Amino acid sequence: MMRFQHRAATRSTLPMQGRGWRSRRPLTRFDDLFQDHPQPMWIYDLVTLRFLRVNAAACRHYGYGEAEFLHMTIRDIRPPSEQARLSAEIASAPHALPQSAGVWTHLKRDGRPILVRISSHALIYEGRRARLVFALDVTQQMATERALYKSEQLYRRLIDTMPLQVFWKDLDLRYAGCNRLFARAIGLDDPASVVGKRDHDLPWRHGPVPQAEQEVEDLAVIGTGRPVRGREQTLTAADGRQHWHLVNKLPLHGRHGEIVGLLGTIEDVTASREAGAKLRLQSRAIDASVNAILITRRAGNDDVIDYANPAFARISGYQLAEVIGKDCRFLQGDDRDQEGMPALREALRAGREVTVELRNYRKDGTLFWNQLHVAPVLDIHGATTHWVGVINDITAAKRYQTELEHQSTHDALTGLPNRNLFHDRLEQAIAYAARYEHQLWVVVLDLDNFKLINDTLGHAVGDSLLQTVAARLRSALRDSDTVARLGGDEFILLLPDQPGQSDGTLSPRMVQAVLDAVSAPMRLDAHDLALTCSMGVSVYPRDGDTAPSLFKHADIALYRAKDGGRNQLQFYTSEMNARVTERTLIEGHLRNALTRHEFVLYFQTRIDCGTGRVAGLEALLRWRQPELGLVQPDRFIGVAEETGRIVEIGEWVLYEACRQAKAWQDAGLPRVPVAVNVSARQFRQAGFVQEVRDALESSGLAPEYLELELTESLMMQNIEAVIGAMRHLKESGVRLSIDDFGTGYSSLSYLRRFPLDYLKIDRSFVRDMLHDAPGAAIVRSMIALGHSLGCRIIAEGVETHDQLGYLTQQGCDEIQGFLCSRPVPGDEAGELLHADG
Repeated sequence: MMRFQHRAATRSTLPMQGRGWRSRRPLTRFDDLFQDHPQPMWIYDLVTLRFLRVNAAACRHYGYGEAEFLHMTIRDIRPPSEQARLSAEIASAPHALPQSAGVWTHLKRDGRPILVRISSHALIYEGRRARLVFALDVTQQMATERALYKSEQLYRRLIDTMPLQVFWKDLDLRYAGCNRLFARAIGLDDPASVVGKRDHDLPWRHGPVPQAEQEVEDLAVIGTGRPVRGREQTLTAADGRQHWHLVNKLPLHGRHGEIVGLLGTIEDVTASREAGAKLRLQSRAIDASVNAILITRRAGNDDVIDYANPAFARISGYQLAEVIGKDCRFLQGDDRDQEGMPALREALRAGREVTVELRNYRKDGTLFWNQLHVAPVLDIHGATTHWVGVINDITAAKRYQTELEHQSTHDALTGLPNRNLFHDRLEQAIAYAARYEHQLWVVVLDLDNFKLINDTLGHAVGDSLLQTVAARLRSALRDSDTVARLGGDEFILLLPDQPGQSDGTLSPRMVQAVLDAVSAPMRLDAHDLALTCSMGVSVYPRDGDTAPSLFKHADIALYRAKDGGRNQLQFYTSEMNARVTERTLIEGHLRNALTRHEFVLYFQTRIDCGTGRVAGLEALLRWRQPELGLVQPDRFIGVAEETGRIVEIGEWVLYEACRQAKAWQDAGLPRVPVAVNVSARQFRQAGFVQEVRDALESSGLAPEYLELELTESLMMQNIEAVIGAMRHLKESGVRLSIDDFGTGYSSLSYLRRFPLDYLKIDRSFVRDMLHDAPGAAIVRSMIALGHSLGCRIIAEGVETHDQLGYLTQQGCDEIQGFLCSRPVPGDEAGELLHADG
């Protein structure tokens, strides 16, 4: 075989292996193709890797001469980084088959790297196993591809990072692409999943889309080339919320200006719409706020008003046009030295929020209290640009607070100082008196029978009476004195001694003048009232040197005045403590008197004036106390009333009186009624009527032999309820009487409605009737009145035959008193009945 001569201008036969190693034929007709091919080509020895032949294109492209190539191996045109790959490729490549080896980095003669795509074929060249290599320079192609990839990635990142949904369609309205935001919005994770689909193929996560309308719109954009801009639509999101979108669609043009599809964007404007709605709502809220709102800015040394809401005009009286641009401090007028101003100035200086209370003045000059809250408005850099001031008119609250403070120290009904304020003034007066060695008096005043007036004439009259008394007390006292209401019908006076002044020296005459002023007749709502009061006085420092001790001793003196008949003045004495001690002792023993069976009943007979026989008996309570002896009712009944034990004691008296009366009847003694006194508290018990029925049933006593004595004061309290209870008792057969008639405030209009059997004339009238013409006339009138009401008349306290004769002459039915019998125990009363029988 001829050896190929390496001459550029000479063409020779190229001996090659065609189909495998066994077939060999010269390929002279391909020699020109090899040499003139524009693509670099070479043949290299598979064993030595040396170049055996290169074409002209390889020499031109790589910069080596042919002779240089033939002294080189294929490793010489590869950088070090490719050597290991080359070795692996040689070791693994099939020698007899064509091969595409991929893209490699080669080095030109000047050291510049190029990228080439290598493909090769096996052949036998000059008796050697070799490969024919085709090298395609893809450096520019790869650079272009990389640039294109980079550009595509940039474009993809650009549209994926856009806050808009972006999509584009072809002329068939199939999606050609979209960004990730659009894909997620329709319910897909990968934008590639959208390509090729139409609208009806998509899951539409936010709910169905009006596809027909959308297709018509898309075709119109493609057909006319006119874009759709700023169309709003609402869609329901996966969370159920309504979302607002702004849709834009533009025709998409090809290289030559033809329309090839459309490009669309969808912007979710829900947040901006909601922000706008919220802003409008806030603006409306500010305009509608009942609080005045100002927005100010700093201009030199002034805080200029930029905005004021309508409430500001209503509160301040200024029109809004009058205040815009003015320094807001005009609201304070000349009243700049206020307690809240330093805190406000410091907050403005420090740029922080603050709430202060200021006195502001309306346009007409009237004062209103302003609870001002000020807050800074900051720009994006944190600098204060404006201030928002919220004005809350707290004038009414301030007024109410003042009223509450007054109410906490004053009585609401009379306007007098209350106990707390009086105690404070008393403490100050004691300190002053101690310093200057002066006296002071503490006077406790209580209205007599006020409860009866209040219950009889009503609370409105009672309140008017208390207000009248308060006014009289203020008028009767000096400016230096203090009068306070303790509560109910109780007042207290503080009278400091003021030597050297004309009215400064304290005397009993001064206190008596107060008593007389209170007791003066008064007319209230067509009622003429004769009021009296009781007063107790303690003197500093004789009766005590502290406020509690002076109050306590004045209260003891008051108790003594009331106990002594009322309508009087009592100064405290040490002996009064004995009475208080006794009361405390009685209260303690009274607590267990019933359980220890210490109570007994005494009985006093009533005599019929016509026959002289026993007409009935009155049960009278006595207390045999082991330490105190036989205690009379006047010593413990009042305490029992005050402590409420009168209810259980009264129940015992009722049962015991019924039992004793039935026992006398069972013993064959005359059957006469037994009268039992009922206290007001006992009568007001809800189950009192049933209690009476139970006592009768328990004892077996017939109802007509039980008489209940009620006082005028009891009957005039809650009259309708009293009448109802009395009727129930009468229906049971029980007899009813009014005790101590003439001592209360009975109304004749009510008296005729009471179902009474007896009227008992009080002993005070009987005692004086023979020596006092008016008294005798009153007794006659009572007898006549009682008979006109269908009642029998009983006179109490009859002690002489002359009294009996007068009463009999006037038509009195029965008498009771020492002339008949003193109160005696039950066995002695039985003997009286036996003797009468």
